[in-house]
Amino acid sequence: MANVRNGVAGVRPSNRQLRVLAGVLAYVVAALHLLHPDIGVPRLVLIFDAGIALLQYDPRPLAFVLSGLILVFGVNLGLVGYPRKPLYVGGMALVATFFLGYFLWHLTGHGGFLPVREPLFHGMTPLEAVLAHLSTDLWAATAKLAEAALLATLAMLYRREF
Repeated sequence: MANVRNGVAGVRPSNRQLRVLAGVLAYVVAALHLLHPDIGVPRLVLIFDAGIALLQYDPRPLAFVLSGLILVFGVNLGLVGYPRKPLYVGGMALVATFFLGYFLWHLTGHGGFLPVREPLFHGMTPLEAVLAHLSTDLWAATAKLAEAALLATLAMLYRREF
């Protein structure tokens, strides 16, 4: 029994280690959103250059950039000693919004809920379209994996500390 407690199964990361992991994951998720080649900063710059009215057709570039900046800001607040509880709750809410937004966007046919867009399902059911996107888009799959890891880490920290 003592061997199991001292082995890998008995390893329990400290809260400090989990906070470092959460910060790194938050920066990774922020980078994935900010640097996304199709809907990150590069696309938002093009939209502002062409006319902000284009955001009504695809609001994701603005959402990606703002949420990425919010994540960076949140980690930096944690680094300077801001109370952790609101940072954990805010981080979990933001990551949950990422999941909700991703699935809402794809389940409605790429933003078919927007009045200016026609639904586009690629000849598949909405669920098939989501699964196809996640299995063929390495960027999206990586982002969802990093977001899930961040959500789990923040939830674990919240549970342990509060």
